[in-house]
Amino acid sequence: MIRDVEDSLVTTQTTSDENVSIDKVKKSGIVRPILLTVLILILAGAAYFFWGGQKGTTDKKADSKKQRSAPVNVAVARIQDVPIEVRTIGNVLPYSVVNIIPQVGGQLQKVFFTQGQNVKKGELLFQIDPRTYEAALEQALGNVARDQAQIRSAQANLAKDEANVGTLQANVNRDYSLSRLAKTQMSRYDKLVVEGAVSHEQSDQMTTNAATAEATIEADKKAVENAKEVLNADRAAIQTAQGSLRADQAMVDNARIQLGFCQIRSPITGRTGSLNVYEGNVVSANSPTPLVGINQIQPIYVTFTVPEQNLDQVRKCMMDKTLTVQALLEGKRKEKFIGTVTFLESTVNTTSGTVTLRATFPNADSTLFPGQFVDVIVTMPPDGQTTVVPSSAVQTSQQGNSVYVVKPDNTVEFVKVDLKRTYGDLAAIGNGLKAGDVVVTDGQLQLTPGARVDIVKQPTKDQDQGSAPGR
Repeated sequence: MIRDVEDSLVTTQTTSDENVSIDKVKKSGIVRPILLTVLILILAGAAYFFWGGQKGTTDKKADSKKQRSAPVNVAVARIQDVPIEVRTIGNVLPYSVVNIIPQVGGQLQKVFFTQGQNVKKGELLFQIDPRTYEAALEQALGNVARDQAQIRSAQANLAKDEANVGTLQANVNRDYSLSRLAKTQMSRYDKLVVEGAVSHEQSDQMTTNAATAEATIEADKKAVENAKEVLNADRAAIQTAQGSLRADQAMVDNARIQLGFCQIRSPITGRTGSLNVYEGNVVSANSPTPLVGINQIQPIYVTFTVPEQNLDQVRKCMMDKTLTVQALLEGKRKEKFIGTVTFLESTVNTTSGTVTLRATFPNADSTLFPGQFVDVIVTMPPDGQTTVVPSSAVQTSQQGNSVYVVKPDNTVEFVKVDLKRTYGDLAAIGNGLKAGDVVVTDGQLQLTPGARVDIVKQPTKDQDQGSAPGR
């Protein structure tokens, strides 16, 4: 720029008077330092006024902002019992899963449901061709009928042989009487033959009759014994026939069971999955591929984890039945499901430092779905009183959790606090606040430490009195 000014002066001088002497041109060298000095002074003055004006404007704005009161809502810190609340993520699992596997082989004749349908316990699902099993049942029933006829025949033989034994026993009794008579006559004739009243031939005849009677008795006894052996054989035949009847009856029962397996019914109430085998295909007994799977979803399980440090209190609350569990659906957080903890894992996961629990939910309307992720809230009774403020008062900063505390002169102080836990819209503070402190609950974004505030909304009566959450 200086060079341009010099050139301009030289040019002007040359244009106005071409006959200027060399002395005057030399005098122009004195102008250069003067112009340089003037230019520096002009630039310095412009810079001073520019930067000075900006600083003044900034200071004025800062003073204006400092003096301006920011409208805020406040609440009063109070002492209160706050239940312990653990929030975590849970996974919904079916209460039970049953895979339907055929127990007999044959052609799949009919499927009585659609995939994904809700079915009730005992409802007919599949029909397998029953003709082979019906024939086996008829054959088993025929064997039972034959065995029953054999039993009746053996019982008839037993009755007949028992009658024969009675007849033979009567013969034995009769022959005993004849034997006694023969012996009496023999004794009488022995005396008469000595007296000479009868001949020796007659006496010998009486002796022979007595011996014959004794032999007849022995023969009758043998016949009775043989008849009794026949009775034993008849009884054995009856027992054999009865054994065959029981075996064949078992075959009938088995055939009926096999025939019953041709109709597959749902063992539980639940929701069916995808169908793996369609009508017309031949299935085999105990196939590794199930026909369909059924998930029981009423009731239903939700598994979740809690930190290891809560384990002792969780166990105590489970024993006292004071542990409550709520499940909230994503996107429907106002819809809560109440469940009961029914399982606590026996070990702590050393990798994550958590313990797994399982809660049972009635799921009457089938809203909870297997595989779904839900928000789980585990609530336990309070472990003592603590300082409580609305959770909206707690801000997260680089220094950690902090709150704005309103001082008596209506300026705010940025105070770091120890946040123990939250419960609903309340925050339990461990250190940093005391009961009676006034904290900002709304309007923190326009505040800086030391800023002046204008309290728009005063603390409510419930806040002053320390009402319990949920009341």
